Amino acid sequence: MNMALHVYEDIMRMTENLSEKYIIGCGASSTVYKCVLKNCKPVAIKKLYSHYPQYLKEFETELETVGSIKHRNLVSLQGYSLSPYGNLLFYDYMENGSLWDLLHGRDEIYANKTLLSQGYMGGDLR
Repeated sequence: MNMALHVYEDIMRMTENLSEKYIIGCGASSTVYKCVLKNCKPVAIKKLYSHYPQYLKEFETELETVGSIKHRNLVSLQGYSLSPYGNLLFYDYMENGSLWDLLHGRDEIYANKTLLSQGYMGGDLR
């Protein structure tokens, strides 16, 4: 695996502590944020809800399996960040949205973002 290790504190600064304004997607086990790295490259950062033990295993599995898969139809895992506050996975950012967005529209993302900001969805936003 040839992936970059990112400093958690740097990412927190760049995303204003993973502010909701950077959210581009959320689901049952994670929230995805857009971040522009110091090299001006946009990435999608996936933060698993790591306060549940089963998600730590999911993080390790995703790091190992997705990190070793290369295919033209899949986004590449570019890097990761490890921290007691939450582990992060860094993927290629898709300018035109995800496959889900193309099939279902982006409205659900914004509905979930509203629920998240109102405290109705689980997850640690540190």
